[in-house]
Amino acid sequence: MSKKIIITGFLSFCILLLGFGQAIDNPSQKKKKKNSKYLDLRFENGAMLGNTTQFSDQIVNSSYYNGADIRLGFRNTNPDDIYSNVYRRPYFGVGVYTSTFNNEDVGSPGAVYFFLTIPLKFEGLKKWTFSYSGAFGLSYNFNPYDPINNPTNMFVGSYRNCYVHLGFIANYKFSEKWALNGTFGFKHFSNGSFKQPNFGINLIPATIGVSYKLDKEPIIHDKRQIPVYKKHGLMNVALSAGSKNYEVGGENFLKNTLTVDYLRQINYKYRIGVGLDFFYSDRANLRNRSDASKLSKFYSLAATGSWEWVLTEKLYIPIAIGFYLHRNPENDEKTFYYERVGIRYRITDHVFAGVTIKAHGGAADYFEWTIGYAIHNDPN
Repeated sequence: MSKKIIITGFLSFCILLLGFGQAIDNPSQKKKKKNSKYLDLRFENGAMLGNTTQFSDQIVNSSYYNGADIRLGFRNTNPDDIYSNVYRRPYFGVGVYTSTFNNEDVGSPGAVYFFLTIPLKFEGLKKWTFSYSGAFGLSYNFNPYDPINNPTNMFVGSYRNCYVHLGFIANYKFSEKWALNGTFGFKHFSNGSFKQPNFGINLIPATIGVSYKLDKEPIIHDKRQIPVYKKHGLMNVALSAGSKNYEVGGENFLKNTLTVDYLRQINYKYRIGVGLDFFYSDRANLRNRSDASKLSKFYSLAATGSWEWVLTEKLYIPIAIGFYLHRNPENDEKTFYYERVGIRYRITDHVFAGVTIKAHGGAADYFEWTIGYAIHNDPN
């Protein structure tokens, strides 16, 4: 899978996600589905973490990190919207990020991303409010590892990388229009083993920002009554594809996942269940020279426990832990278990698409670009 395919797929998925704010499932509710818009400007400074290698310590000691963001956020103004009540009037939106490490070995990365901010409580008339936030996107403009021109950067081997930022936010409202906020969190860049080396870059940034409400649409800050959720089951069948680089300077190989799982949605927010993962690793015979059959070398099997965190009627975060029933260490299946986390969007009531990262003990295996079908009969 080429870089162009991965980048195009990612950008297409981000564009798809942007539809969540304006999506209208019931035409009769069209007048109620409005969003208030917010513009944020944020500046940050933080510590860069090493990866226990000698070269990484050199970069950490010679770098000084600064970053800045501009964000456009949307907040549902319909006080009766179910998920707006479940998540206490959350913000969804997009952002653009730029930074400098003041070190040519790392580069001056930027990013485009999707973000979500969820208040811990309904704001009411409070001046001080607190939230947690997550952002996921595509970063660029790194100076990647090169054995001749840039041997010091053992963090990332690619110009483009995944961007992740998690944070806890304190917000002070001066008025209905203006607010000041501070964020403490964790920021991560990596390419999901698309290109080695891939230790990743980790930061602990502190952020200060200002937020401005762009319109006069009122926000009702108190909870409204919502219908009792009717529990139900569903089955997911998903096919994923990705690209894996096993060694520095080596070629990339196709990896596939077929997932079948059954989940029970127990409330508006959570689905839990179990399933099976079938993995295919292309040209596994080049890495495994044993007498095992081709089927054994190329394919792996695992049982999974799954959890889906539902953010809206269409947008959700799949999380899973898997345990191999048959694995191939030669295919970089390093441990007897693995983790998966990502983001997915229901294109229709049954068809979904998304991207997840599969990892072993925190070490990325590959990005799974997914298309799937959900079999269900939701009584809600």
